[in-house]
Amino acid sequence: MRETRLEDWIDPHVHILPPRRLRGLIRWVKSFTPDFPIPETITAQEVLAGIRGAGIKRFFNLVFPLWPEETDDLNLFNHRLCREVPEAVGFGSLHIENPDKGGITRRCLFEYGFAGMKLHPFAQRFPAFDPAMDPLFETLNRYGRPLLVHTGFDLFYGEGPQDAGLLRVLERYPGMPVLLVHALFPRFRFARELLERFPQVWLDLTNSVSCMRIYLEWKNAGEPLPPQAATLEAEEVEGNLEDWYALFEEHPGRLLYGTDFPAGFGDHASLYDDLLYFGLPGETVRMLLRDNVLAFLASSGIRLPEA
Repeated sequence: MRETRLEDWIDPHVHILPPRRLRGLIRWVKSFTPDFPIPETITAQEVLAGIRGAGIKRFFNLVFPLWPEETDDLNLFNHRLCREVPEAVGFGSLHIENPDKGGITRRCLFEYGFAGMKLHPFAQRFPAFDPAMDPLFETLNRYGRPLLVHTGFDLFYGEGPQDAGLLRVLERYPGMPVLLVHALFPRFRFARELLERFPQVWLDLTNSVSCMRIYLEWKNAGEPLPPQAATLEAEEVEGNLEDWYALFEEHPGRLLYGTDFPAGFGDHASLYDDLLYFGLPGETVRMLLRDNVLAFLASSGIRLPEA
């Protein structure tokens, strides 16, 4: 099989946002990584130019409102962006305080043409799997559309896991594909258990790959962790190492790999190198970068036109 290249990548984790939110995102990253190279003044056009410059032919554009009054405008922004940018696959979102969550979800799916919905419980400051969110899940389940939800990095965000709520939702809504963004980092044992138990579960390894590369390089060198890895949860990472490698051996067809661009651990080329660090077979690399993204969308009945 030929080597997988950057232009083969369908990036399932990108944030092109309105100007105020984009500035806020980069400002937040710089608050804990002062030397982060992306300027706060970056524009949506510049983010898109960076994606195209890397050769990326498709990407998921993810938005999420921080306040309930932001929901409608943010979803409309993403709709207009995806209408103008053929590479973009849109996902909508909503806030726990929004009324008519089912109606908002249907508008996102059928009026705006989004593939599914995205939640970021830590940034949005509400429990993603609260019963108040059931109208969202019921709608996605009815139409077989996916939910993307941020998981993991609990120490970094100063929050605890939401395992009970997640299990309730997975058991109650089996027709809703669920992509666990960041793969519950670093609790890969639990992620592995979920893959074995629930066929609708997929993992997005965004940022987990880079964190594991940083951890293993640190471990092999016997040196202190770099400042940006201060919340790497090294002890728990060590306890989940076997399960990290088992994910690629047991479930290579249900893993995706995104970038969090422009707020992730680097540009597409450096994040591609992070993935290659693990010495995965070429077929597995291609699955993570392209084939599994297509399969994930196909599980919801979505077929992408040729880019």
